[in-house]
Amino acid sequence: MKNLTTIIQFIDQTFTSLIFIPMCFILYCRFFPSKERSRRMRIFYRVCIILVILFLLRYFCDKFIFTAINYPRFTDSGLFPLIQAVFYPEI
Repeated sequence: MKNLTTIIQFIDQTFTSLIFIPMCFILYCRFFPSKERSRRMRIFYRVCIILVILFLLRYFCDKFIFTAINYPRFTDSGLFPLIQAVFYPEI
């Protein structure tokens, strides 16, 4: 179980550290639009949008929902080990 927690924390840390790459691609596409985009570029753009939305959702949950004040509310949840690994690594 401890090994799985470490893996989840590593994935989360990597995701939050490298999210700037899809954000830069989105900004590039917005500021330098090309007339014709290939199908692959459109799919990649949509994937980047989804990744940024997931990051914003994760950030919102981290700052407003999974706070130290709300910690006792989530201890009874079935997903508590996952929540604890991502949002409460120090506890």
